[in-house]
Amino acid sequence: MDDNSVYRDLFFEESDDHLQQLNDNVLELESEPDNMDLVNEIFRSAHTLKGMAATMGYDVMTKLTHKMENMFDFFKSGKLKVNSDYISLIFKCLDRLSQLIEDLRDEKELSNQQIEDLLAELEKVESSVTGKKTTAASQTSTAQSPLTSVQEQLEEADLDVIQKAAAEGYHAYSIAIRLDAGTLLKGPRVFLIMEKLEQEGDVIHTEPSVDLLENGDFETDFKLVFLTKDNLDEVKQNIEGNSELAAFCAEEFAEQKHYGAAVKSQLQAAKPQPQTQPAAKPVAKAQPKPVQKPRKKGEKPAHNNARNQSIRVDLTRLDRFLNLVSELVVYRNQLDDASKRNSEEEVKDSLEQVSRLTSELQELVLKIRMQQVSVVFTRFPRMVRDLARDLGKEMELVIEGEETELDKTVVSELSEPLIHLLRNSADHGIEQPDVREQMGKPRKGTIKLSAYQEGNRVNITLEDDGKGLDPQVMKESAESKGIDTTGMSDDELIHLIFHPGFSTAKKVTNISGRGVGLDAVMAKIGELGGSLEMKTELHVGTKFIIKLPLTLSIIQALMVKIGAEVFAVPLDVVERVVMINDEKDLIKTSDQEVYRFQEELIPVIRTAHLLQIPDTASTKKFAIIVKSDHSYHAVLVSELIGQQEIVIKKLDAALQKLQKYQGATIIGNGAVALILDINSICQGKKESQK
Repeated sequence: MDDNSVYRDLFFEESDDHLQQLNDNVLELESEPDNMDLVNEIFRSAHTLKGMAATMGYDVMTKLTHKMENMFDFFKSGKLKVNSDYISLIFKCLDRLSQLIEDLRDEKELSNQQIEDLLAELEKVESSVTGKKTTAASQTSTAQSPLTSVQEQLEEADLDVIQKAAAEGYHAYSIAIRLDAGTLLKGPRVFLIMEKLEQEGDVIHTEPSVDLLENGDFETDFKLVFLTKDNLDEVKQNIEGNSELAAFCAEEFAEQKHYGAAVKSQLQAAKPQPQTQPAAKPVAKAQPKPVQKPRKKGEKPAHNNARNQSIRVDLTRLDRFLNLVSELVVYRNQLDDASKRNSEEEVKDSLEQVSRLTSELQELVLKIRMQQVSVVFTRFPRMVRDLARDLGKEMELVIEGEETELDKTVVSELSEPLIHLLRNSADHGIEQPDVREQMGKPRKGTIKLSAYQEGNRVNITLEDDGKGLDPQVMKESAESKGIDTTGMSDDELIHLIFHPGFSTAKKVTNISGRGVGLDAVMAKIGELGGSLEMKTELHVGTKFIIKLPLTLSIIQALMVKIGAEVFAVPLDVVERVVMINDEKDLIKTSDQEVYRFQEELIPVIRTAHLLQIPDTASTKKFAIIVKSDHSYHAVLVSELIGQQEIVIKKLDAALQKLQKYQGATIIGNGAVALILDINSICQGKKESQK
């Protein structure tokens, strides 16, 4: 991978982070308009984003970010008061910047036409504050102090550097630059210009001094002497790649008049209307620098700044690492099996070491892959705010458990299904404020998004306090689409919402009503090895429950036999294992078998019958007490093998449809064992009892 590709990837990642931070902070600013600390934080983040875009040469992004940054400066100075209209305009800018970044990812060329509409809106806001037009043409005609000719000699050390560098093929150039009069942050702009130059050489002298330049303590003009192996045309191209420049000139360095009349005349020619020169400010001498050898072309300047001791890891490398760990676990299981047969001490010692290493590697790689669901959740407050404005409703999003962690692969796929569910809750669930008031509800509706871990699964719930689903409305909508509803219960009618192409919306909008959504959500959750449940009550609200595997790789399992077949039960759902006798310990009721556990009668699941496997004749069995959805079940198995770490492998699509198996694994003797999906089995038991 070349340097440009690395820089681009880093730019995209950091830009995504800054845009997300800006979205979060701007949304918070809407509710705290007088929070100047928040405004300062937003300003810094916007300025960093602008600087990164300018450094990469993405002028379209730089222009838009600069104009947006001006608004934050007006907020900061008190010239503008924060209101919803201004916040909406800023959100439009952030959305457009996100789109520009996506275009750059796709290697599309950016054009000024992509931002013309937003620039016009932003300039209109600026005009309302400043009382004058802020177009590019007017900026160049703004009064600027003319550049005076300075005949100051360079320091002796600097001249010595130039002479020695010339002998090694370096060229020295005198450069003078004039910034746009409308540049609000002159210091950072100078820093970016000089940083870009220093990627190709060395700046050995500036006027004013570097300190004054970086503090922005100058008018619009500054000068420098630049050492590089580039020719004059390449130097000019380097400077032209910067934004917010009114004019510049570059010429071969002449020791006696390095800032001579040519520089002065070229810059003054760029100014349409010369004006009276103000009193000249005293010019501060640049501090002498130690003699140093110029860097070679393309060599980066050294930076001593302490960096954050964290790195972004390429996910493909983690996947490879995880695959190796998975293979190691399989071989460890085979060693375990061999040691039991041969009882050799050396094999056992080796096995202990392999076991220790595998456990440590497994724990490490799983932690590296884990990511908080807040990565996805933080996008939604802004989305709900926009939906509320578009729909003319009052609603708020409450988020809980955003620190819950999931495998990165699962987290990255969560966004799309949650967006569908949120839009449905906002559009179909939450009522209009007046309607809610008439029903005795608060005018503002509430959507609650929460996540929590339950064993080796993570549950994500999305509930609203809206109108819920009406079975009769579902029935009418289904029949109008030609769906036969004869003999359907209310629960079956409500679950038609997951039918492909089904929608209860009276009209198609840009939010919902096209019948594309919940069936796609169900399919996506299924692809991730999860399940989707829905509970609804008319005029009370609707709740969606997404159950996802905590990780897609390695888990602790209890190996059991059902009949003659070996199965794995995820250990996280196992509460206790007890030995029972069919005749004495099981209680038969009118419609099911139950087992007494902790002063409670819990349902019994005969897995041999459920999986259609011939059972053993023995009356002695084992009951695995499992907990699913806050209730206990007794799962009967024929024999216990023991606890083991297993590698989860995906199932064929046909087996996935049975909703009884979570996956498969390879056991010590090389055979394949299916992993029981206890949550789905227990849920099926509950459904059969209704």
